[in-house]
Amino acid sequence: MSNHNNTDQNKMGMTALALMIFTSVYGFANIALSFFNMGYSAIPYFVLSALLYFIPFSLIIAEMAQAFRNDHGGIYTWMERSVGIKWAFTGIFMWWISYVVWMVGKATNMWIPLSFGIFGKNIFTDANVMSWTGLKSSQFFGIIGIIFMIYTTYIAIKGIKGISKVASIGGIAVIALNIILFLGGVIVLMFKGLSFGETNFNLFQSPNPNFGTPVAALGFLVYSIFAFGGMEASGGLVDNVKDKKSYLGGLAFAGAIISIGYAIGVFLVGTFTNWNEVMAATDHNGEALVNYATVTYVVVGQLGLTLGKVFNMSNPEILQNIFSRFSGFGMFFAYVGAFFTLVYAPLKQMIDGTPEELWPYGIGKDDEVTRTPKKALIMQATFVVIMIGLVAFGGSGAEKFFATLQGMTNIAMTLPYIFISYAYIQFLKNDSIEKPFTVLSRNKSFGIFAGWIVTLVVAFANIFSVMDLNGTDAGIFGINIPGVYDEFIIGPILFSIISYLIVHHYENKRKK
Repeated sequence: MSNHNNTDQNKMGMTALALMIFTSVYGFANIALSFFNMGYSAIPYFVLSALLYFIPFSLIIAEMAQAFRNDHGGIYTWMERSVGIKWAFTGIFMWWISYVVWMVGKATNMWIPLSFGIFGKNIFTDANVMSWTGLKSSQFFGIIGIIFMIYTTYIAIKGIKGISKVASIGGIAVIALNIILFLGGVIVLMFKGLSFGETNFNLFQSPNPNFGTPVAALGFLVYSIFAFGGMEASGGLVDNVKDKKSYLGGLAFAGAIISIGYAIGVFLVGTFTNWNEVMAATDHNGEALVNYATVTYVVVGQLGLTLGKVFNMSNPEILQNIFSRFSGFGMFFAYVGAFFTLVYAPLKQMIDGTPEELWPYGIGKDDEVTRTPKKALIMQATFVVIMIGLVAFGGSGAEKFFATLQGMTNIAMTLPYIFISYAYIQFLKNDSIEKPFTVLSRNKSFGIFAGWIVTLVVAFANIFSVMDLNGTDAGIFGINIPGVYDEFIIGPILFSIISYLIVHHYENKRKK
């Protein structure tokens, strides 16, 4: 375990923590995408997911964080103390490698919203970028992504203060987008009712024909569960927060808003967006005008257009353009905030919690000056930079390899939730562990029951996600298991084997 030590000057308060949680959990785009896919019928799915997963899981995080508040290592320490080192390291290694792959993709595609914010459209087409730089757009974004990753790592090495400041900007951007949506939706509802919006208030049937079957509905339930993912990243920051009150306050404030935010957001989108007129709109060639890439800008722009009409503006399209561009800026800064948080938090928990001897070349030690896992952050950045370079300049073979790697981490990113919830069950059964903060576990049996509910809900979501119901998967590495996406299964198996070998080597070395 690293010799991590923070002074009060390097710690953050309740507001900074809450904003970091917003950037890593709450995706504003999920609201627009959900209305596009399901209309009002998305609301009960978000309510169900909040009740069965997000709220109890957030309380699990809070209880375990306070129980191990004097230890470093976040979720690794919780799992290791409750179950064992192999269980803990497998869970956190899978979790960390998934975010590393996420960084490779996000560092290169987060710039499109900025283009929408500045210019009102995506100017980074292949033709434009080639005329400016002589590079393909993928190569151009690869260079930008490498520079951004290096800069983010530089800030992370300096400590949590710098990370929290940038993450706070992302959190403020997310809050600003939601304030506009919530206030704008309420104004439209007060003055015009649903006359501008979706009047078919059906909570059980999607207006989107692609989501009209029970299987598609179950698929959206899985989506709504994973939309709440990311709270576990805050668990390892308990020793970076000034005091217990600030940590629990930040967690409770962010958790309460996120719990109801998605459902209310979907309803308010419906106050100014008629699904058939806006979401199903086509051009003169019959091509859809709204898709997954543009739906957020369309929804926020539609709010501006509707408000312009409510206030009897002579040219409401001006407000539509302003709102659409603001959504581009908001999404960009939200991605930046999330990126800074996730460059630091997962790696910090893995390095601070695991024994130093587990890692070669002093990677497991904190830097004596910055008190951060400097060598580990440099190692992570090196891997991400190499991967970005290979994808950007390695041709179609490298792109295909990265797409496969992304598929391998899809389930690996969410499986650790099961590792945490099962560890919570064992944590409650271990009476030797002090439990200074209890909500679910005020009644031990109820706490264990809640832990099993979370475990089973996430297990269902992951099992459903690996099912190839259309029989389209072509397999991977010469393996093709009927009825499943092979890379979704092989990824977690491969990462589990790697983590087992690392721990096995460490344990053998200790015996000598």
